[in-house]
Amino acid sequence: MNFENEQPRRPRVGQNRPPAPGGYGSNRNNAGAYNRGGRFNQQNNRPAPKRKFHKPSKQERKIYFIALLPTAEAGKEIIRLKQEFAEHYGARFALKVLPHITMQVPFTADPLLEKTLTAGLAEFAAGAAPFEVTLNGFGTSQYKNQRILYIRVEQDEAIMNIHRQLAAFLRKEFGFSRMLARDTFKPHITVAFNDLSREQLEAAWPEYEQRPFNISFRVNNLYFMRHNGASWEVLQKCRLGQPVPPPAANRIA
Repeated sequence: MNFENEQPRRPRVGQNRPPAPGGYGSNRNNAGAYNRGGRFNQQNNRPAPKRKFHKPSKQERKIYFIALLPTAEAGKEIIRLKQEFAEHYGARFALKVLPHITMQVPFTADPLLEKTLTAGLAEFAAGAAPFEVTLNGFGTSQYKNQRILYIRVEQDEAIMNIHRQLAAFLRKEFGFSRMLARDTFKPHITVAFNDLSREQLEAAWPEYEQRPFNISFRVNNLYFMRHNGASWEVLQKCRLGQPVPPPAANRIA
């Protein structure tokens, strides 16, 4: 999976340096020494020790993405298909990733923004309606040197509209660029990638090109995912068409 390394531009979290009495400037004295912070030891004609200040630690950025997940029944069938492909053709990497439809390609962000992003996505999902997704057959593509075998997702109006609205929302509310939150969208569910060689794909494609695969399922949630260093985990399940409850302090009993 191609990870985008572009950071959303808004909202920003600044790193505040504590104020320094006397400043951190350097003023040369007559003896050629440096008077750091405006302090100077007149007795031994030496600079006073440099003031120490606490430097806030830099937050480690995390990788996130936004996806649709199939129902449990549809997911089991897709996993069975991925296992079958791995056994017959040897490409196994895709088994590490749960079946999903990527709605926003992976991006990096400061973990301090998680609450803001989560709340924003929940609000966005509340304004969208549940819809049906239809899987129909297989396709292949190549990104740089990576080959992919995938299940085609029908480009129905509902899924195309929610993707377009999500991209516009991320650009407007969180400063995503058009290169990151793209208007172009080819929905699919990956069967094999990353360790899929050209020879494996050429051997498998004649079978999958004509192989039928038809499943439909209802989408009720938008999922905000985070990578924990080993695998993807669900950070927030955002219900489609369900109003976001107000904070507990603002609720009317």
